[in-house]
Amino acid sequence: MSTPYRMVMTTCDSQDNARHIAAHLVLNKLAACVNILPKIESIYVWQGKVTQDEEVKLLVKTKSALVSKVIAAIQAEHTYDVPEVQVIEVTAGSQQYFNWMEEVLN
Repeated sequence: MSTPYRMVMTTCDSQDNARHIAAHLVLNKLAACVNILPKIESIYVWQGKVTQDEEVKLLVKTKSALVSKVIAAIQAEHTYDVPEVQVIEVTAGSQQYFNWMEEVLN
C-alpha cells in the first residue's frame, strides 16, 4: 500500500540554516511540517578524507507531487555544495494527519 505523501530528509551544518530551509518550505507550501533534529553526529568521506561533524537533521513532510520542488528549494537554500536529499515513500499513517496535510498544502 502506498500514499501520495513523502518524507524528504536532509542535513544542515547549523541550526540557522535548518530553520531557514524549514521556514522557506513551510511558507511556500512545499511542506506541511518540518521537524528539526539538533545535534546529530555524522561521519562521512568528503574530498578523500573521513570527516566527523555535528549536523542538524530535517524531516520534511510533503506530497509526492511536490517532491521535485522541495528538492530544488533545498538545493537553492542550502549551504552545502552537495546537500543530502533522500526521499522516503510513506506507505501508511494517520488519515487525520494526511487530511491536515492536504488542508495545509492546498
